[in-house]
Amino acid sequence: MTAQPPTRPSVARGFVEVADRVFVARYPQWDVNVGLVLGRDGAVVIDTRASDVQGRHALDDVRRLGRDITVTHVVNTHVHFDHTFGNAAFETATVHAHDNVGRTLEADAERIKALFRADPGAAPEHGYTAQDAAEVMATVVRAPDRTFGSNATIDLGDRCVTMTYAGRGHTDGDIAVVVPDTDAVFLGDLVEESAHPSFGGDCWPFDWADTLTSHLYQTSARTVVVPGHGRPVDPAFVEAQRDDIAIVASVIRARRLAGQPLEAALREPDERLPYPLEHLESAIRRGWEQANRPVT
Repeated sequence: MTAQPPTRPSVARGFVEVADRVFVARYPQWDVNVGLVLGRDGAVVIDTRASDVQGRHALDDVRRLGRDITVTHVVNTHVHFDHTFGNAAFETATVHAHDNVGRTLEADAERIKALFRADPGAAPEHGYTAQDAAEVMATVVRAPDRTFGSNATIDLGDRCVTMTYAGRGHTDGDIAVVVPDTDAVFLGDLVEESAHPSFGGDCWPFDWADTLTSHLYQTSARTVVVPGHGRPVDPAFVEAQRDDIAIVASVIRARRLAGQPLEAALREPDERLPYPLEHLESAIRRGWEQANRPVT
């Protein structure tokens, strides 16, 4: 297939209500979403952008909704910098994430800072400037205060927010953040609306579709699903992207089982693939690595 990635739209800053007292702000740098859930006894912010400066801007946008809002908790949907580096701006909040985020955040932060040091310029296609890159490199990263293995709950007095781990996918620490009373779910980068799913060097292509299936059990036809990047979607969108991810895994697995050399697998087109082959290099390499891991 020769489908092109969607063009990133211009993005206005500020929170928009997508369900009862559940808000999303979409920011142009890396086209990333920040969630906000309000309750009687505080508020939860879901993901914090890519630097301490950007985190403070997100906090300013929270305060514009009402000076009486107190952010008591932050949840990171996964380890990547565009979702975690703003944690430090929320000084009085408790930061939550999966155990694997707590284990890998420091190393992943150093990895991404090294990449920016090697190429500190602007990248308009990703919506960021050289100043944004400098702020990423200058951020002192704040790790989670509390981590969990399978699930955890935040009590906001008149409602709760649940965090659920269903397996590996975009990374090994992706979680769903669910607001049960209003049928809203944040899935981080397990789902993307404004671009193809991000198969990076830490993805798990053989696990990803099953992880999404498990999270879909928590949804109904009315559920509002907030992706890590792009507009809110419905479960049907998630199902379709899950199916595409499963096709990618199936093609990788078939090539590996057929004994195809890795370099040939990286070059061979396949009309079944839902995304351009050049966007799947890391997925294919990770599939080879995953297939070669000993069973534990």
